[in-house]
Amino acid sequence: MRPPWPVRLAPGLCALGVSLGCGDALVASPFVTRQAEPDGGTAGGSGADAGPSGVGLPRAAPTVVYGAPCVEDAQCDDGLECTLGACDPELSLCRFTGDDARCDDGVFCNGLERCDVRLGCRPGPSMTCSDSTPCTIDTCDEATRSCVRRPRDMDGDGDVDANCQANHDCNDLDPAVSSLATEICSNLSDDDCDGEVDEADCQAPRFDVCSDPLVLSASGSFLLPSAGARLDYGLGCAMPGPTLRDLVLQLTVPPGPALDIDLVARSGLGAIELASVASCGAASAESDCARGSFLSSGESAARLRLHALAPGAHSVYVRTTSSAPIQLELEQLPATAVPPNQSCAAALPLVPDVPVTALLALTGADAVESSCSTDWPDLFYTFSLAGAADVRLSAQTQDELGEPRLSLRAAGCAEPGTELSCDQGSVALLHHHSLEAGTYTVALSGSGPTEARLLLRVAPPTLAPDTDRCSSAPALVAARTLDVSFVDHLDDIAASCSVGFTDAAWSLELSEPSDVLLLARFSTGDVGFVGLVNEACGENDVRGCSRAGANPARVSEQAVPAGRYRVLLESALALPATLTAAVRPARARTLVPTADACVEAFTIGPEGGFFQGNTSNAENDFSASCDFATPNAAPDQLLRLALDRPRRVLLDMRGSNFDTLLNVRQGEVCPGEERPGACSVGVADDQSFLDLRLPAGEYYLQIDGYAGALGAWFLDVFLMDP
Repeated sequence: MRPPWPVRLAPGLCALGVSLGCGDALVASPFVTRQAEPDGGTAGGSGADAGPSGVGLPRAAPTVVYGAPCVEDAQCDDGLECTLGACDPELSLCRFTGDDARCDDGVFCNGLERCDVRLGCRPGPSMTCSDSTPCTIDTCDEATRSCVRRPRDMDGDGDVDANCQANHDCNDLDPAVSSLATEICSNLSDDDCDGEVDEADCQAPRFDVCSDPLVLSASGSFLLPSAGARLDYGLGCAMPGPTLRDLVLQLTVPPGPALDIDLVARSGLGAIELASVASCGAASAESDCARGSFLSSGESAARLRLHALAPGAHSVYVRTTSSAPIQLELEQLPATAVPPNQSCAAALPLVPDVPVTALLALTGADAVESSCSTDWPDLFYTFSLAGAADVRLSAQTQDELGEPRLSLRAAGCAEPGTELSCDQGSVALLHHHSLEAGTYTVALSGSGPTEARLLLRVAPPTLAPDTDRCSSAPALVAARTLDVSFVDHLDDIAASCSVGFTDAAWSLELSEPSDVLLLARFSTGDVGFVGLVNEACGENDVRGCSRAGANPARVSEQAVPAGRYRVLLESALALPATLTAAVRPARARTLVPTADACVEAFTIGPEGGFFQGNTSNAENDFSASCDFATPNAAPDQLLRLALDRPRRVLLDMRGSNFDTLLNVRQGEVCPGEERPGACSVGVADDQSFLDLRLPAGEYYLQIDGYAGALGAWFLDVFLMDP
């Protein structure tokens, strides 16, 4: 079906090579989609365009498509979340542009998601970390958002392959053989990789079987060698990775009353676990299995608390994934019962101002569902409030074997949705203002077998800060930077960019469709998020969040409908922060067609805006101080910005599909000199960003690529009074 009127293309679009018909000819515009390529080519064709020196460049996916005829923006909706539709006033056609930022899933290692204007969000290629060197094992680390390269150690014994470093692991497929190992007698193997077999200083494996246990009969510290030991007695509690060996301990309780035994095992290399045994060597004889955890120090540790052992010998298996020696700490204590409060129904009373010491080395139980994730078992405590009150809960570790986790729960306790708040850390803290009368349960667990001190304090009710809840969120004034304190704030807003972060909220009212950029800066050492959410602040009301770990953190949303919203700020450490909201009437994206060098510099209007271009066909004209990665500069484009008065200028290149470089210059003659502190590199999904306070004058914005990169770019320009 064709519209009843012909369409003549604007000259600017004809110059770009948009295949909708150019020159003096009139064409009837069909309803089928027509595509405009970001690099100036037309849809279809050879798949490559001639670069500035005639070299063929790979064709990028189209970033603009044209659709059905229209007379207003409301008619342009293609049903794709990552595209922005607007009615082109010159063509009377719907024009759809893609926004890669809307496709970002926040995961670094799976690559950068892209917006295909025909299909919607598409996954990008996963991060490749290979350096083509066989002597490194290369992986992508999501926690640090970087590539990690470790020396080749295929068997995980801590010794580098001898093919990569001489005099090291001579058999990188056998973890029992390495230059770090001890020579074991009578096994016809060069265990220590010194070129000799069963030499005179060899050792017989010790404490490997039930007939040769390490006997421990008193409290103290002991070193348990694991060289030469093999796996003899099963798989225990499914320790991660291959269990390479086990050893046997015999714990002797002297004649007299029953005793508790607290046993801690540590290893500087590999994982570790402990298991008590009713009959050493017998199948299915394990009664308790204490899996280990990795500590912040890099060590692994496991802890087993045996209650009320009768006089006599008791066997324990020690399992490890390495040949490193194991440090044992054993303490004999008066007999106690197994903690009874390992379920919600059996919760023990928690009395205000009376601290409770809890050992979280539990076995067998499951953790309750919590936003603060852990799979270690909980102990449960309960308290009641006769009337509304302020409640403060703290749990502080008494050792270095893990971090406590607190979960405050309403009636129902173990049921999903009953958690009111949670926190985890070396000191876990929860604070509620004017908690209603009723009975509550506290679930206490840890990231490892730590001992924690739990304390409840109850005080007369007070009002929470207005910013602590969405319902009372004060108005956020646009274009003004706000100093934020998280004192007396909780993690209690359902809408969230992350779990377990202290949050605060402000109200943002838009009288017309608007473009919004939110900017947050966090204290040194802190991490956080800034987000735009719908007024209801429910779990499904999040519109956009900043990237994890970014500081400054920023999130931008184009063409946000008129209405009331909430701005959410979240902090891991509840340290001071700042918050800025930049708002302008919604503007269609402006295509920058050439802008190659000074003679073609594209002028940005006094209202700022959202701009889109492509450096693929541009020349390499300018250098920049922050492009230190390569001597081969990238092609660049130039934009002109004239300020009639001092302004605060925010420049954001999020959504660009290459590693960007943004440089601001000033001078009487174009392009001027680079301004101090006005050069920004952005890699992966953290594109270039500048927050500048500039005096009145003429400036040039250099759109460039880092380390020779090039491609389609976006630039969001917000101008505010300083």
